[in-house]
Amino acid sequence: MKRIALGLALSDYYDHGIARGIVRYARMKPGWQLFGHGWMFSPLEDLTSWRGDGVITRIESLREIEVMKNLPCPVIDVANGSRTEGIHRVYNNDIATGRIAGTHFIGNGFRSFAYCGISDGQWSRERRQGFLETISAIADAPDVPRFERPLEWWLKEPYSFELALFLARLPKPTGLFACNDKAGLRVSITCASQGIAVPEDIAILGVDNEEIPCELANPSMSSIELQLERIGYSAARVLDRLISPGSSPAREGDTDITIDPFQVIERRSTALYASEDPLVGEVFRVIRSDQGHTRSVSEIASELAVGRRTMEKHFREETGRTVHGAIVEQRVRVAAHLLKTTQLKTEAVAREAGFGSMQRFFAHFRHHLGVTPHQYRSR
Repeated sequence: MKRIALGLALSDYYDHGIARGIVRYARMKPGWQLFGHGWMFSPLEDLTSWRGDGVITRIESLREIEVMKNLPCPVIDVANGSRTEGIHRVYNNDIATGRIAGTHFIGNGFRSFAYCGISDGQWSRERRQGFLETISAIADAPDVPRFERPLEWWLKEPYSFELALFLARLPKPTGLFACNDKAGLRVSITCASQGIAVPEDIAILGVDNEEIPCELANPSMSSIELQLERIGYSAARVLDRLISPGSSPAREGDTDITIDPFQVIERRSTALYASEDPLVGEVFRVIRSDQGHTRSVSEIASELAVGRRTMEKHFREETGRTVHGAIVEQRVRVAAHLLKTTQLKTEAVAREAGFGSMQRFFAHFRHHLGVTPHQYRSR
């Protein structure tokens, strides 16, 4: 019997996603016994005295690094919290996460940016790095305003004068990337208390896609979805290899595997195109309204009382895209949301999202997201 410890508090969406992946892998291993927090695991009080076969954990402090590196069994970190020798790593690609955020804001027309992060987290610093690298094409990265505090700071009371002052000084409109949803929600609450309009003055994008908090935010908050279950599954698979008979972890060296994030789940906090051309901004407003994705290019032109050619010309000059292309992108977003949040059949999802045929639905969905609707729903 292999005794595997889960050093996860299971207190948030991140831990739950990781644990799901580990449990899914463990089900294929009848010789595995999982220990950890919560009713589903055998009790685990203190990892310092753990004498099992392996540990999968979320390292977030120097003390935890010291404890983990001194354990006599393989340790897998799933939080990108350590670069310490002797600790294996399977974690989210945080630089790629930052790049997705930068690309999203640039695609929405923003030219001013800001970052809110956790000062004592390697993963937060890498998300900032990817973000700044991406926006450096149109902004001076060293001058991008940053507000970074220790993890504990972000978990305190939601109002902070220093955060309020930071937000009040940002140019309008600004695309603000928050290192995770907790920081993003703190920013959202502070904006509301200061009369700062979201997304008109500050558009907010978080990470983790914790669905209930993101939907309860006012306005609902956009977030980058990570492949948490895949991280957990991959971590368990690596640990299985390390503890298999004949394996020599010391000879193999430390594992370092990154899992790319999935995509931006867009909600109202970034539903804005920051354009100096008011017509282009209005086109985006209509497309992203409740039923905007079901309208045709001609219907949008009619609603805005403008000639179709004029509208198309302004839109292409500003964005480099066609109005029809923007409508299709919104239809794919709507379809992805329905696939994740409803039990509608695929045909009904395609119809609700505004696609006229299943062939076009599958082609556009795969082109934009890289997977089929069925693959997306099963993730």
